[in-house]
Parts: sequence; structure tokens; C-alpha cells
Amino acid sequence: MSRIKAVVFDMDGVLFDTERMYLDAWKILGADKNIRDIENTAKKCIGLSVTDTIALLRLTYGEDFPVEEYHGIIDSIVKDRIINCGMPIKKGAREILEYLYRIDFTVGLASSTKYCKIIENLERAGLRKYFKVIIGGDMIAHSKPDPEIYLAVCRQLGIEPSQAAAVEDSRNGLLSARQAGMIPLLVPDIVSPTEAMLSMCEECFDSLAEVKTYLEREISGI
Repeated sequence: MSRIKAVVFDMDGVLFDTERMYLDAWKILGADKNIRDIENTAKKCIGLSVTDTIALLRLTYGEDFPVEEYHGIIDSIVKDRIINCGMPIKKGAREILEYLYRIDFTVGLASSTKYCKIIENLERAGLRKYFKVIIGGDMIAHSKPDPEIYLAVCRQLGIEPSQAAAVEDSRNGLLSARQAGMIPLLVPDIVSPTEAMLSMCEECFDSLAEVKTYLEREISGI
């Protein structure tokens, strides 16, 4: 019998190639507004909630940094790109979700993105039906790397964290899943995995296609 009873996905950088879009948008804004070292700062925001991102930006650039104004510009840049180019679904995302859906497996989503934006993105991509429980960063008090969001998803799914795999791309996500007592699976995106990240995950994969193969083996008990 498989030890994995549920799979919980992060969204940005795992299911959607949106992390790259946001990073590109920050680079555009940084060049326009002459914001120093914005690319490295934006990378540090990966996996953080809006609240924690604002705190990091103000810590880096000062309390008078116009975060809300700049966030609005970033969101507009990304939204225009999605409208013009479509939702950038990561390779293998639809296939792994369809496989889990077909075998009636328990699937959740834990993202630092606001809930309304998660739903909008999933519906735009046609992926909403695959998730039994969805929790966004605005539905919890503490975002990743705190384990709260993963514990909340597991609780709503009715699954013990030790029986759930968490598919993540970032250090903060891995820390959150590990502290929740889950089985962290890493699929690196923009940030190359460090030795510390590799030590935190159960397995590291090059793609969601590889994760699908892994889950097929684990779930079948072969």
C-alpha cells in the first residue's frame, strides 16, 4: 500500500511559468525606475505572500518605497502578457493532474498567491476541476516558509501531513512542506537548487513528467 495518500501542489513556478513572467516584469520596472539590484530582490520574493513581499521590499529599499504602486504596474504587465500570450502552463502539468484525476486521487493546492487570483488563473487554464482543496496566501496568517498553509490544506483534505507529497520549486516552499511533516518533492524553476534545498526534499526532478512517473510508481506500490 502506498505511503502517499494525497498530493498538494504549489502554483507559481510549479504549475504555471508565472515566476519568470513576474521576474521579467520587475526587471522592466527596475530599469524604468532605476531600482538597484531588483532582479536578485525579486528572486528572494519567490514563494512569499503579498504581505511578506511588501515587507521584504520595504526592508530592502526603505519604508517610502512605493510598493503598492509598483505592484499595480507589475500586475498590469503580467496580466497583459497572459491576455496576449495565454496562461503559461508548465510542461507536464496537465498530464500529471489528469492522471491523478483519472484515478480519483486526493489533490490540493497551496499557493502564496491570493485566492481570487489562484481561481482566476486555474479557470483561465482549465485546471480548476483537479483540486479538492485550494488555499491562498490571503487565507492564512503566516506564509511559507511557515508550515501553516500546508497544515491547513492537509486538515481540509482529511489527510495526515506525513501521507501527503508537496510539489514545490522554491526554498520557502520546501521549508514549509518539511516543517509540516510532508513529503517534499522538488522541481526547480528559476532558482537553482542549493545543497540545503536538496537535503530538504525527498526527491529532485527535472520536470513534472518525472514527478508523474515517480507518483505512478509510488501509488501503485511497485
